[in-house]
Amino acid sequence: MTLGNLPRSIRRRPSQHACVLVAYLSVSKSVGQELTKKHKSARIQQIFHDSMRMVLEPLKEAGKDGMEVVFGDGYVRRVYPILACYVADYPEQCLVTCAKYGTCPKCLVSEDELGERQPGKRRAQKTTLDVINDNLSISTSLNNFQDRCKQHKVSGAVTRPFWDGFPLCDIHMSITPDILHQLYQGVIKHLIHWSTSLMTEKELDARIQRLPPCFGVRHFNKGWSELVQVSGKERKDMARILLGCLIGRAPSQVILCYRAILDFTYIAQYPSHDDHTLKYLEDSLDLFHANKHILTDPDLLGVREHLNIPKIHSMVHYVQAIRNFGTTDNYNTEMFERFHIDCAKEAWRASNFRDELPQMVQWLARQEKVAMFETYLEHYESAIEDAEAEEEAGAGKDVEAMKGPKMGIFIAKRPYALNQSLTSIQLKHHCPSFSHHLILYLNRFLDPTQRIPRSQLEFVELPFDKLSVWHAFKFSRDTLGNDIDAKEEQDAVNARPRRGRQGIERFDTVAVAHSNEAESTGLQGK
Repeated sequence: MTLGNLPRSIRRRPSQHACVLVAYLSVSKSVGQELTKKHKSARIQQIFHDSMRMVLEPLKEAGKDGMEVVFGDGYVRRVYPILACYVADYPEQCLVTCAKYGTCPKCLVSEDELGERQPGKRRAQKTTLDVINDNLSISTSLNNFQDRCKQHKVSGAVTRPFWDGFPLCDIHMSITPDILHQLYQGVIKHLIHWSTSLMTEKELDARIQRLPPCFGVRHFNKGWSELVQVSGKERKDMARILLGCLIGRAPSQVILCYRAILDFTYIAQYPSHDDHTLKYLEDSLDLFHANKHILTDPDLLGVREHLNIPKIHSMVHYVQAIRNFGTTDNYNTEMFERFHIDCAKEAWRASNFRDELPQMVQWLARQEKVAMFETYLEHYESAIEDAEAEEEAGAGKDVEAMKGPKMGIFIAKRPYALNQSLTSIQLKHHCPSFSHHLILYLNRFLDPTQRIPRSQLEFVELPFDKLSVWHAFKFSRDTLGNDIDAKEEQDAVNARPRRGRQGIERFDTVAVAHSNEAESTGLQGK
């Protein structure tokens, strides 16, 4: 559980402890030879809701009567917490909202219209409760109860949802988009699978293998066919090169469909949105629906009979969810799944694997105490440093100069190639105008009264004919202002000429927005 008013830069860092573990839920299987598969499934779902009701029961009273909280400024205020968002993948969304599996947990669109552009009538929590209560009183058996509920697109497996009674709560509205499972492990996964209908797996692997190494792009040496269990990170790497593998082989309308889905995926992940970017999001979705018929028409391509897929339908709810709850990086499951490592896997490894639950809870409690003590020490040490800095500033010392600049660029101490002639550099790096641009660059450092006119620079010769060359540099993404999840990360840019006849050269492309007037929409976060 976390709070909605915390900055995402804090919430997304596990070291900040902005997300806390509330409870471990049971994963025990329902057993009994007299129980049918449907009865077992219904019992497991009801156990989940009963457990969640017990865990979240204090939120009901706090949301109605309020609770006193000490704020960071020392003041005590009365707060009324409510259940605002529930972050989950599609099966858990259906479980939580009591929606029939295969339908949308947010709207009442019919199963044979999930592939349409417009959403259905919005689901309401009160309507779902009425369907459950009305059919429960007239049903003669569990099968009869489920059949009646499914006619209204309700699962019928749960009779007492945990969210009943929460103040100012609409569980259907609180369901948020999920970039990881809905787009990457859902829609993008379908696109990759459909690519095998456009060409054979062998041809697709050959196209993937022929792609040259590139900055920020994973090179799949053996293609995709040998991948068994694809992770979210691998799916992102596959999405980056998917369109390039289809160009020249797939029909233009297929390229438009794939491009629209990829545009939608990347625009949906913008760290900030306004009316213009949301319009970009809607335009990309419109482009997909305008050309999707090529995927289902048997006379054209016919890779599928229909597109009534819940994860494809979920894209119609993204714009409204962003308007309601902010950008998608606030509630992407990828961020919260990271906490399974700290709260479940690491805690289990710290136990003796026998009666592990009490040991895991005790281990977590100790970890929290250690983290709180470390936070106290950091604040204490920073307070001492600030006091010393003020004393030094009062004595006339330049404190900022003593701290030194924050460097975002990192380069090796020694160059990779010493004393390379300018002619050799231009030849190996494929940059015949290097000397000319170097003259332009150095001319800017001269005093304005001594600068050489641009018309005469072509007759100027450099006072040297050799340079030492570095083939790479690294830069810190933190110091460049990007919002990233964990500790300070680094990326590298390479410019490596070919070594020998069989060597592979690599020259990464760098896009630079050199003025504030540039259209930087596509460069945000890069």
